[in-house]
Amino acid sequence: MSFAWAYHETPKYQHRDPITSEMLLCDQCPPGTAVEHHCTSNKPTICSPCPEKRFAEQWHWGDSCQHCTSVCKERQLVQRECNSTHDRICECIAGYHLVVEFCVPHTACPPGSGVSVLGTPDSDTVCEKCPQGFFSSVDSAMEPCQPHRECSQLGLKTLRHGTATQDALCESELTFDCSHQLAECNNDITLCEEVIFQFMASPPLASVPVERLLESLPGRKVEWKSVERLKKNCSPHQQALHLLRLWREKNKDQDKLYTIIQGVSHCERKVSRCTSLRNVTLGDLLELVNSLPGEKVSEEAVKALALYCPSHRYIAQLLHLWKSQNGGQDLVKALSHSLRKLRSRGAPRPLLRYLKRVIRIISTSSVHRVYEKMIANMLQDSSCFKSKPYND
Repeated sequence: MSFAWAYHETPKYQHRDPITSEMLLCDQCPPGTAVEHHCTSNKPTICSPCPEKRFAEQWHWGDSCQHCTSVCKERQLVQRECNSTHDRICECIAGYHLVVEFCVPHTACPPGSGVSVLGTPDSDTVCEKCPQGFFSSVDSAMEPCQPHRECSQLGLKTLRHGTATQDALCESELTFDCSHQLAECNNDITLCEEVIFQFMASPPLASVPVERLLESLPGRKVEWKSVERLKKNCSPHQQALHLLRLWREKNKDQDKLYTIIQGVSHCERKVSRCTSLRNVTLGDLLELVNSLPGEKVSEEAVKALALYCPSHRYIAQLLHLWKSQNGGQDLVKALSHSLRKLRSRGAPRPLLRYLKRVIRIISTSSVHRVYEKMIANMLQDSSCFKSKPYND
């Protein structure tokens, strides 16, 4: 098979005819091909396509194509396979970026600074010092600076003003620890992961002993001590959800899971960029609780949440409390139900816009409808998991 190319700006190259010794100006071969026969005084250059696992990215006059990169490097996965015009493109896994030839972790912004630009596979996190009225109390490669809590809007006195590394502290007799309230179960589970794994952590699966679920998952196994900790601290519904998350972390280098991980990361980036509610009141939070279906979160828990959790976690933490009491209910449907009720009651527009945006993000960014078949097939066919080493 050969190609004949006619284009008024086709690049040229010089070639001496071996028979006549005449210096000829021949057409170069286009991307995806190589020279099969040089031109003659009466015939144009004949180009042939690159064979499998070879490519030519530019116009050239070589008689062969380049070899494709054979494998990606450590902490890299294939972003695009090699074809006749492009080499294989490798990309750092989630949470890493390329420096020279190596994938290194994204920089975590220290307390007092927040993320202004999230890291990508090609670039590191960009941090900025928290401006007046904002703070960051953790090392994080994802979290921006958060606004200080406004005690006066909750009808309380300010015991301690906020700093660049601490939120404001309000006067209250209630004691509540935002992360301790949910033990190990919800403080590091994002809404995105929860929605994507929702169908797998449904009541039928929650009824299956976690030991049996552990044995059915392909790839690398989760350590037994982690499973024991889940059994001790989490409900059956939460056990399934967190076992899936631990399994995902163990097997994140597998190509079959890479698309899911990228989907989660994309969703998390969108959620992190979703502007936090400003001037939210305790009344707004209670109104949201009353609009959600199922078993209600207690008013005392909502008040404690408003006092001792950072404002950017109000909604997410409230939803986690609701989920812990209504594990079998679909989160997106519950939020849609809540939005309709709040709209009919004339709730503040910022609250409605915020909920609408959260619903849109978690219902369109890699939700379980997209991945249900993919993950189910993986559970049935463990041959799709390769036993390759992975150094984290």
